[in-house]
Amino acid sequence: MKYDPKKVKSRYDEIADEEDRQEKKPTLRTEIPREFIKKYIKKTDVVLDAGGGTGYWAIKLGKLGYKVVLTDISENMLKVAKEKTEKEGLQDRIETKLVDIKDMSCFPSNHFNMALAEGDPVSYCLDAKKAIEELTRVTKVNGNIIVSVDSKYPTISWMISNRSFDKIPEFTESGIAKGGTKGTLAGEFDFQTFTPEELKELFEVCGLRVVRIIGKPILIQLVSREKKR
Repeated sequence: MKYDPKKVKSRYDEIADEEDRQEKKPTLRTEIPREFIKKYIKKTDVVLDAGGGTGYWAIKLGKLGYKVVLTDISENMLKVAKEKTEKEGLQDRIETKLVDIKDMSCFPSNHFNMALAEGDPVSYCLDAKKAIEELTRVTKVNGNIIVSVDSKYPTISWMISNRSFDKIPEFTESGIAKGGTKGTLAGEFDFQTFTPEELKELFEVCGLRVVRIIGKPILIQLVSREKKR
């Protein structure tokens, strides 16, 4: 696996405005995590929104009175997030920082009460163990970490629907989907997928206790972008 942060950064710089437009549409993909976050967050929490993009979660939490540090690898994503933060008058609650999720050495250990990594940055960084280790390090011992990743199962379904049968054996073994496999805006680079069992094992290896694993609707990913329109 070769992680190319410049490629990831470049792609997200390119799609920042479109990503923001899509985030404005409420879907089960965002409503399910919202209920999950609401269950575990506490009023006194200071939250890390790692790989937070254009600020979807940071702004929601900022409006509820939480202090949030939003990080991302893309300057353009952060630019859009900062503009939205200023428009909402949340500058005193939301801080934006250019940070790679695999190297958050700019933050001290045991710093945040809660860490979010929604939007699959752990999958995109191609070193999930390092990313989870960093999220664990910067989160307080009794804090909560909520992470979304790409699932192996819909990716296999996508390959079948696109008759990419020759790619399935290697993918099943490695869990790495090649650029262009995922039918989304960001699907231009390799990303790492997991089964629920693999994800649980990864968290436990990093010293975390897994409280709950939930799934998001994924069948829409099998529909081409053109048909979605």
